Amino acid sequence: MIEAPAPAPVSVTKTAVTGSRTSLPAALLDAARHIADSHNAEHGAPITAAQLAMRMGVALPVATAALAQL
Repeated sequence: MIEAPAPAPVSVTKTAVTGSRTSLPAALLDAARHIADSHNAEHGAPITAAQLAMRMGVALPVATAALAQL
């Protein structure tokens, strides 16, 4: 019977989450700010991340991150 070699030891390094935000390009943030301001002026209510995602054509996590940085 042939034995399989023992697996090599694995080193795991943990990194602390510091709560830093994803850095988005300035042009994307400018566009998000413009859309959010326009929406607020037109509707009298802040834009949601889902609405911003649809208006900008970006994924929901990107729109959520943009709103968090505004």
